[in-house]
Amino acid sequence: MSTTTRTRAVAPTDHTASRWDQPVLARSVASVAILATTGYLVWRFTSTRGATPLWLFAPLLGIEIWTFARLALDAIVLWTVPPSERADIGSLQSVDIFVTTFHEPEHLVRATLLGCRALGYPHSTVLIDDAGRDEMVALAEEFGVQYLHRNDTDGARAGALNHALAQSEADLVLVLEADQVPLPDALHAVTGYFHDPKIAVVQTPMEYLNHDSVLHSSDGRHERGFANEVLGPARNHMGGALWEGSASLIRRVAFATVGGIATDSTTGELQTTMRLQAAGWSTKYHAEPIVQGLAPHNLSAFLRQRERWARGHLGVLRTDDDPIRKRGLTVRQRVCFSHLLLDYLQAPIDLALVTLLGIVLWTGEAPLNASLVGIATIWLPAFALRSLAAVALSRGRIGFGETAARRMLTLEIHLKALGAAVSRRSGRFEPVARTGVDEGGLDVIEHLRLLTALTLVLETILAARMLDALIGWPLESMRGLALIASSLTGATVLWIALQVLGVFVRRRQHRSQYRVDVDLGAYANGRLVKISDLTPDGAGFVSTESFAPGTKLSLRFRLADASGGATDLELRAVVRNQLPNQTRSRFRIGCRFVGVSNDERDLITEFTSVVRPYQLLRG
Repeated sequence: MSTTTRTRAVAPTDHTASRWDQPVLARSVASVAILATTGYLVWRFTSTRGATPLWLFAPLLGIEIWTFARLALDAIVLWTVPPSERADIGSLQSVDIFVTTFHEPEHLVRATLLGCRALGYPHSTVLIDDAGRDEMVALAEEFGVQYLHRNDTDGARAGALNHALAQSEADLVLVLEADQVPLPDALHAVTGYFHDPKIAVVQTPMEYLNHDSVLHSSDGRHERGFANEVLGPARNHMGGALWEGSASLIRRVAFATVGGIATDSTTGELQTTMRLQAAGWSTKYHAEPIVQGLAPHNLSAFLRQRERWARGHLGVLRTDDDPIRKRGLTVRQRVCFSHLLLDYLQAPIDLALVTLLGIVLWTGEAPLNASLVGIATIWLPAFALRSLAAVALSRGRIGFGETAARRMLTLEIHLKALGAAVSRRSGRFEPVARTGVDEGGLDVIEHLRLLTALTLVLETILAARMLDALIGWPLESMRGLALIASSLTGATVLWIALQVLGVFVRRRQHRSQYRVDVDLGAYANGRLVKISDLTPDGAGFVSTESFAPGTKLSLRFRLADASGGATDLELRAVVRNQLPNQTRSRFRIGCRFVGVSNDERDLITEFTSVVRPYQLLRG
């Protein structure tokens, strides 16, 4: 498995993008949308008040002005999305790799250390264990890496990293969480940046191995695709690349000049980034994945992670590192950081909009006075163009309606985070579990209580309004365009909310380890089969012959390793399930390995966590 050192452009990892990657098209759509929305707002100010009550007219107009401002800011930040390029690595620099762990299972940390061992660039690895576990001591000894543990847990992960940085003498440090397995060419991809003495950080995308996570959609895309491939490069172009705390290479001395990583919030990455930039250091974003981690496995873990991010980022507003007041930042950097924080301030706007919609449907009072011609020729084009602009500016990574669905999913946690920021409660750092199961069902209702309540209330009001339209009871009369427009809007919001709830209520995931998609020839009890997915615990294969559940078998196959060689394995397994096709000419077999040795388990882990991701991401 070779690694490249020459300068080259980096291709995006999300192959769903298409024509929207053309800058002229994205910019044109965004410009037309801004012009159309400007015309709409002029019309709203001058021609739609009539006899409309001010208490309905003003809130809707305020929400629409906010929406226009968000569109304009999105256009500014996302106007240019340049590709990343690898810099020539030049002379070698000393590198430490920090692998941080607290409560993660041994097999997960083992995979990361296997990835570190496969790196072709000279380095030293440090296992930073903030829990002081005996199994981590044994793991560090097994892999011959340094084990580091401190006597307290002040500052949580940030504090542990600061402690390790104080012990290190390396020029550069690759920061990894326990689940983030580096690709063999990870350091070759980013060390070249640091021949520029002003660069403090190179951040890379958060990519994920487990495609069955709560972040992933059925087509293989994940919720971070837009941030990885569009937002990150766009911020980098404006000089506002954000350090995200892991999957990054940092200059040790640069962090020392700003007092280390900020520890006075649940996420100190934003504060640390601004402190570095205000001190004259540069931060960069490299859009090529160099590690693969594990996305939150279930809805509970996802919401806990995003609430922690929101609390930490909003907490910056009450510190001296507020991006509006922070000295030393450029205007473009302030714009980038303000754009990030506005995402968290969107939640009360969305809640106000849903509340206003419910009031309109219940009372029968319209929030504006307009004719059908005005709605059709002014409002509708502006609305359609804004929706199209959202897709265009995301370069096709976010589809129609996806933004609204994502905001509904995080509505409650962002409101909680905003309340905590206002009340000056920073909360405490809580690690997010990377393994587990997802039962779906009523647990979803428990985690999305506000969205569930809003859905039930809106459903009740909309049903009452439809009943009133049919028989003139039980609400105040509402007819014509006002009835049609408000009912269609209510039905659309309700449909999106039910879709969000339905996806997670129906979701079931009972495997604690993700089975990586592979395409390997193998022999099962001497019969030729094809292995389609694999973990250290078991495999799925396709066979033309039946293997009944409970059948004991010998599975022989060859695995490539990270050094470029290959090893033949013969493992004992027990068939757990069998699924035939309609003609019973093919059988999908699931089996579990038994009696696997540690060396055999490491070979499978290295293949599934290092070799296979390298093959897929590097083509």
